[in-house]
Amino acid sequence: MTLKSALLFAAVVFTFTGTAQASAPASADSVPPIRKEKLSTFEKSFKPSEYDTDIELLHKKENQARPIVDVPVETFTVAEPETVQGFRIQVFSSNNYDEAITLRNTLNVELPAQWVYMVYDAPTYKVRIGDYTNRADANLAIDGFIEKGYKGAWVVPDRVVKNPQPKPAAPSDSTAIPKK
Repeated sequence: MTLKSALLFAAVVFTFTGTAQASAPASADSVPPIRKEKLSTFEKSFKPSEYDTDIELLHKKENQARPIVDVPVETFTVAEPETVQGFRIQVFSSNNYDEAITLRNTLNVELPAQWVYMVYDAPTYKVRIGDYTNRADANLAIDGFIEKGYKGAWVVPDRVVKNPQPKPAAPSDSTAIPKK
C-alpha cells in the first residue's frame, strides 16, 4: 500500500467514524451540564397560562376591554394584478372603429363597476366586458347583457386580469353647464 492510498483510507475511515459518533442519539447523561441547567430553569419558570391565545379568555382575565389599534393601510399587502387564462363577454364585433369606440364609451358609463375592453384583431374591432376566471361565472353574467339588448353577446376565451384594481370613478365633465 502506498502512502497516498494509506492517507486516503485513513481519511475515509476518520470521516465515517466521526459521522457515526456525531449522529448517534444523545442520551440524557451526554447533555452538557450548562444546557441541563438552562432547560431546568426554563421549565420551572414556564407558565402556560401566560401563553393562552383565546382572546375572549384574555379579556375575561383582564376584566377590561383591550384598546382597538388602528393599523395603517400601508401595512396590508394587496394582491398584485396578474393575467391568467380566463373568459370575457364579447358584445360587439365590427370593422368600424367609430362604432366600437362609441359602444365602449357607452358601456363604460352604463357599467361603472365593470372593466370594458376593446380588442383589435385585424381587421375587426371587438368590445369585451369583464374578467372571469371560469366559464361558469361568465355564463351567469351573460344573461344580464342579453336582457340589456346585446343579443349577440357570447363568452370568449381571453387573457384576463386576476385581482383587478377597482375601476376609477368616471371623471366629471367640467364643460357641462350646471342645471338651475
